Amino acid sequence: MVSLNVYFESGFSLFVKFLRSLPNLHTLEIRWSVRDGFHEEPLWNALKHVKLSQIKTLIIPLTAHRLLWHCHELEDVDFVIVKGEIVRPDVILRSLVSNQKSKIRRLAIPLPFWGSLSRK
Repeated sequence: MVSLNVYFESGFSLFVKFLRSLPNLHTLEIRWSVRDGFHEEPLWNALKHVKLSQIKTLIIPLTAHRLLWHCHELEDVDFVIVKGEIVRPDVILRSLVSNQKSKIRRLAIPLPFWGSLSRK
């Protein structure tokens, strides 16, 4: 298991290369805080054209939903809410649908997220 607290935006290419070098890594947990000023775009740029097929379990903030696009062998997904995070529910659902080849058996999405589906 790799647990990452991201407080920097540089070095994501190296981090992605590191992940790819761990063929036995099955669980990836990523934590970041909106108040730390983290922007996820540099991570997505580093992940372009990368498949992390060894990952079976993801524990990620809602804003990291695009990791689903890169982990096609997922079985277990836990979304966690980070205070201050704003993600439209349809965006999360689109990411889940885009990962049609996955083998997701368990999906945990926090209740406050589902509550936002009824808001305009």
